Amino acid sequence: MSTDDDVAFETLIYTDCVPGQGLQGTAGLQFQARSPGADRAAMSLVQGADLYEPPASWMRDRRPLEDYPPSFAHAYDTVYATAAGVYLGREANGGREGNQLTHAIVTADPASYLLHRPAQLFGAPFWLKQPAPTTECEPVRHPWEPGPFDIEAAKALVTENPRGTELLDRLLTSLLALTGSDGRRVLFISEDAEEVLRWISTATLLLPQEQALKIGFKVFTTNPAYATQPVVAVHPGWDSTAVTLEDDGGYAVFDLTRNDSSKVPVDPQARRWVRLLLDEDPYDVLDMVETAAATGRENPDEAYELARLMVLHGPGLSQHDARVAVSWLKTTPATVLRPSREKLIDKLLDDVTQWPEDILRDLDEIARSGQADPSRPPQVRVALISAELDRAARQGTASTIELGALPPGAWQDQHTDQCEALVVEELRAVRDPRMFDAVLKVAHRFHLTARVDDAAEASRAFIEAWADHPELDLSPGSWGTAQRPLLDDLRSELTRRVRAGHGDEVGDAWWNLLRVPMPMSDDPLDAALFAAKMVHSAEAARASLIEKLVTQALGTAPEDRARTVERTISTLWSRVPPSLDEYRQVAQLLPNGFALPAALARPLVEAILAGNDPVRHEHLDVLRSLYDKELIPRTERVERIVHSDEDLRAIHERLPTADVQQLTEFPRIVSYSVMPVRHVWAREITEAMQLVKHPAGSDRLLKQIPAEYHRPYLRELLSRLRKPGDVVPAVVAYQLAGADFLGPERREECLTYVQHWVRKANEKQRKQATALVLQIASRDRQREWTAMLESRDEGRSWKPTSWLRKAEG
Repeated sequence: MSTDDDVAFETLIYTDCVPGQGLQGTAGLQFQARSPGADRAAMSLVQGADLYEPPASWMRDRRPLEDYPPSFAHAYDTVYATAAGVYLGREANGGREGNQLTHAIVTADPASYLLHRPAQLFGAPFWLKQPAPTTECEPVRHPWEPGPFDIEAAKALVTENPRGTELLDRLLTSLLALTGSDGRRVLFISEDAEEVLRWISTATLLLPQEQALKIGFKVFTTNPAYATQPVVAVHPGWDSTAVTLEDDGGYAVFDLTRNDSSKVPVDPQARRWVRLLLDEDPYDVLDMVETAAATGRENPDEAYELARLMVLHGPGLSQHDARVAVSWLKTTPATVLRPSREKLIDKLLDDVTQWPEDILRDLDEIARSGQADPSRPPQVRVALISAELDRAARQGTASTIELGALPPGAWQDQHTDQCEALVVEELRAVRDPRMFDAVLKVAHRFHLTARVDDAAEASRAFIEAWADHPELDLSPGSWGTAQRPLLDDLRSELTRRVRAGHGDEVGDAWWNLLRVPMPMSDDPLDAALFAAKMVHSAEAARASLIEKLVTQALGTAPEDRARTVERTISTLWSRVPPSLDEYRQVAQLLPNGFALPAALARPLVEAILAGNDPVRHEHLDVLRSLYDKELIPRTERVERIVHSDEDLRAIHERLPTADVQQLTEFPRIVSYSVMPVRHVWAREITEAMQLVKHPAGSDRLLKQIPAEYHRPYLRELLSRLRKPGDVVPAVVAYQLAGADFLGPERREECLTYVQHWVRKANEKQRKQATALVLQIASRDRQREWTAMLESRDEGRSWKPTSWLRKAEG
């Protein structure tokens, strides 16, 4: 194909030639001439698809030339070829019928057709009906003229035909379906080629030119089944086919002789374009067709809507229209359909305040991208801010979408003033704290100052509602410059309530919501919050809080340190008593002599002395650590506990090695100790009593031990009597057999085990035991011991006498 800029189409002429007249140089039907750029591919396409087809029956009947209709055809196969044909009658080199001439134009560039459809070229002035003087013919050059049928004539064709709308609906539907799996070829029946071509022109004018150029047609054909084009026309007088409306043979039939067609179900898309042609300026419709295609939208409905918005001068845009428009503007290059694009943007921005937030957000992006006039971005941003503030005030929600910056210098002080006035207006109007919060978040997101002082009444109502409902999910961190004054106002309100006697209530509600400064101040609200933290926190969190606060208090100035520490400790345990671990932690943190408040030590001392809950060594150890560091007052009660613990600890340690004098003294010492401390040491002391080297004082010592420890002691003691090797347990058991603090069953059990031991023991062991009894027992009990030994030696039974019976009584 030619590359000359002024060449629109290359040309070909096909006809019957005399020798030397055609490109082949021989006689017969052949390409008689071609323009320099017409190649073999173009010649092949024209010869295979576009040549005039004279009817054999008419040639046999030698019908006059004027009876033969012209032909017109179009085909596409990598190149476009449109051809006009006429019947010439006899052969150029003989007398037989069948001579015809087809003049074809070909191009590889669809732009060569300008905005015309191939069928509109019927009747164009450049078509030739005679052979060229030589084998080279001229191309069609720019500018060129199409045939007389234009878009206005197309509209008239439909409106002037009583069934025009119906026929066009079905024809356009059929053309749209050609590329689908259920598409049917189109077959016209008509005696008038021009009439067929007017209908093809009209339908293809409602298709994008790129699509229309690829729809081949042939008017007329003598054999529609073999024609390569999807759209064909047959002359009813040529007997080319048996197809009728009643028997369509798989075609979509349009019988223009009857002004009727096959009952093709109409595609809504086709109906919409046809109605548009009938209702609007036809040139606007033609513009819309091409605009819709140029949008690049695959969804035909969306493409149609975009074209309508950009071309027609109808009423204002709906929200649906605007969403379609901004979606397209955002997702296509700014160079696509630039003039129409600018017109669409102007429509969107004419009254920008009418749009909801989502559309405005997209418009903001479009305006920032440079697609709009430089004065527009601030207008859109102000409208967006207003819409977001309105949503925040009505729904209590705020967007978190980050917006890009406007072009440098676009946003001016007057825009800021305008928007900040809107913020104050919305704050004054809202009554729900969540909405107040949302308005503040919008203001901060757009870097606006929320002047809460200018909405003082609303701010007070907000603070009171917030204080009443700490569970509200508010976001002070997103309030910008309004955060500090509003938090100060909240603290003031909560402090007022604490001073009014609601400290516990305020603390329980806000302890995990408000940050409290350290070290602890004398602010009553801080005290209420820290006290509540201790109530509601887990053990580890409490320990962490104690360490931070006490350490911070110790780090204050010397003149304030004692007061700050006392305030801190008093506050932390004002609502809950310290745990043992917390007492221990305080003892580790505080230096010696830093006296705890009396109220703090009292629960530990009372817990030990009351003994309602089991007192353990760790209670005593904690109290001792506080005592040793002089952190608690050394009252009489504290002294008794500490000294009792010291004494009993010493007895426990010395029992296994104690001498007779010490063993004799231990019961007295234990009797002076406080009972809860005895309970703590009872098990260890009774275990140590099993290891004594002498029985002296064991009965009296056991008497001072809480009764619940007697049985375990006796069980272990008596078990040792089964083997006579150990003398001391036997003597201790003999003493306990007469102990009045034991019940008769226990005493009897002791005596039985002693008798068993005596029977099993050897002479040496009995003598050792007798020596010990003589050292510690009364004269009566010494005599009974002797009597027991004698009864064993003489083999007679022995019964206890007065001392045991007296104990039993």
